[in-house]
Amino acid sequence: MQQAFADLVTLHPPAAAWMVLFEYVLPVIGQRLDCVILAEDMIFVLEYKGGHSATAQAALRQAQDYAMNLADFHEQSRGRRVVPIAVGNFRRSFQLNPDSPKQGAAIPAAALAENIMQSFVNWGGRLAGLEADAWIRSRYFPVPTIVAAASAVYGNHDVRDIAKSRAGAENLEVTQLAVAEAVRDARARGVRKLILITGVPGAGKTLAGLNVVQRLALELDPEQEHASFLSGNGPLVKVLQEALVRNVGRRVPGVSRSIRSRIREIHNFVRDSYHGTVAPADRLVVFDEAQRAWTAEKNDKKFGIPFSEPDMLLDVMGRHSGWSVVIGLVGGGQEIHAGEAGLAAWGDALATRTDWEVLTSPEALNGGPSVAGSRLFRGEIPERLTVIREASLHLAVPRRSFESEEAAAWVNAALAGKRRLAAEIAEGGLPIYLTRDLTAARQWLKSMAKGYRRSGLVASSGAVRLRAEGVEVPSFDFLRGIDYVKWFLEPDGDYRSSNQLEVALSEFEMQGLELDLVGLIWGGDLVFPDGIVTARKLRGLKWVSVSGEGDPQASADDPHIRINNKYRVLLTRFRKRMVIVVPPGDDGDPTRLAADMDSVYAYLAACGLKPLPLGDD
Repeated sequence: MQQAFADLVTLHPPAAAWMVLFEYVLPVIGQRLDCVILAEDMIFVLEYKGGHSATAQAALRQAQDYAMNLADFHEQSRGRRVVPIAVGNFRRSFQLNPDSPKQGAAIPAAALAENIMQSFVNWGGRLAGLEADAWIRSRYFPVPTIVAAASAVYGNHDVRDIAKSRAGAENLEVTQLAVAEAVRDARARGVRKLILITGVPGAGKTLAGLNVVQRLALELDPEQEHASFLSGNGPLVKVLQEALVRNVGRRVPGVSRSIRSRIREIHNFVRDSYHGTVAPADRLVVFDEAQRAWTAEKNDKKFGIPFSEPDMLLDVMGRHSGWSVVIGLVGGGQEIHAGEAGLAAWGDALATRTDWEVLTSPEALNGGPSVAGSRLFRGEIPERLTVIREASLHLAVPRRSFESEEAAAWVNAALAGKRRLAAEIAEGGLPIYLTRDLTAARQWLKSMAKGYRRSGLVASSGAVRLRAEGVEVPSFDFLRGIDYVKWFLEPDGDYRSSNQLEVALSEFEMQGLELDLVGLIWGGDLVFPDGIVTARKLRGLKWVSVSGEGDPQASADDPHIRINNKYRVLLTRFRKRMVIVVPPGDDGDPTRLAADMDSVYAYLAACGLKPLPLGDD
């Protein structure tokens, strides 16, 4: 390195004034960067590999990930050229791509000075120079994936360290503190509490719930008091379980069993606990997506128990002679299964259980936009029921799409048919693009997925004619042959990985999970003739429009709302960027008419989306 820097100063004497930092640590996630060079307005990230064991591809991917974390989450690095370079005795080298600074290089040490100089000539000197002291003091706001965040939580990091908000007081730490205090109060007074946390899509409700279980479990008596995270989302449970076992320690005795007992599937928990009179071991349970609890009719059909899941869960947790707490994480507009009871089912269950105290976000009482207009109580609050409003139980700032806080608002406006409002929101810049070319979308996704970023294709389960476009329909029968856990977790290069861009998962597998980069392939089940939002189902050779009352309390039993919600789920799965692929259609095939697909493209363009850009910037 000394020789490379000496050569660099010879090639470019002003480089003598560049700042060099060694062993720079990215907070919380524990990444340690071997060397960072602040070169006027550019940043170089160097990753050194000794010996011959590391491959150039693996080393470069590591350097790329470091560089992208700086570019995405380090305030003074945002908007700058950050070039990753891996240095080592590699059998194969990767040279700089003059069209892609994010690609970086994997080179021998002797070529380092030349590569840095070439990069600086290509991309440097275009912005104001970096101030070293300001850069070093700069704040770092990592926004990890739910899998990475859960791993950090179970690795004994606190939620306030791994998901700091750029929006001040409205953050996960405030919610965390309010919940912890409420649980401690329940334990001290020996009472039962239902705590409802609301939030916009991607605001961190699931992360908050995982953190509650992990943090408060440390305060409980391990002999008598347990805490569990429960979800009706089977894919989320399986992916989190496997990811945590892999990341926290597969070989540590008891870790796998502990994780699988703390993160569980709600329907089986309620069914297995309901029979009998014994209280469960859990004193505290977190119910993820609590508005998606099953109705009495669905429970009767599935398990022969004619009560709703809110009724059953409050009965089961009410068996404790002392304290117990149920924490419901409540969203809205993402009900995609028939038989989901909705938020009001919890109010119905509370009407006859006035021994429960309720601590809730005002959104759940007022029917705010984050819960899609649904309300906890259908009418007045029942007499003798203690209900406390707590504003800190609402998570108002979306974090999933860290490039734009307006993405969720844009999705809501577009799916509600409010194209003028959507276009106004998009004027601020949205990381969502449009194309008619699936091949171009795949190429773009691959170019963007540097480092450890994940990309993948998604499509509605109702998009039954995508097979004609070369994409297998994400149906249940087809997905029996797909291991979606591996799709989410296996690295680039593994044919089972989402990064292969071969298999599109549906809203059922994607709900609650996320990818850095998403390619959404639009189907014929939601079109926009004359700008009107039209949900459809394919019957034989004809698409038939479905209609419903549009009542938020009707939830997923309204067919129009259910199809609309499928796209809401899919449109909110990306963290960094998304491309929407609208196939061209074919007038020779009545199931995929060009006019239908043209209406989709025209509507989304009128909502402010821009064509897919060239390159990876």
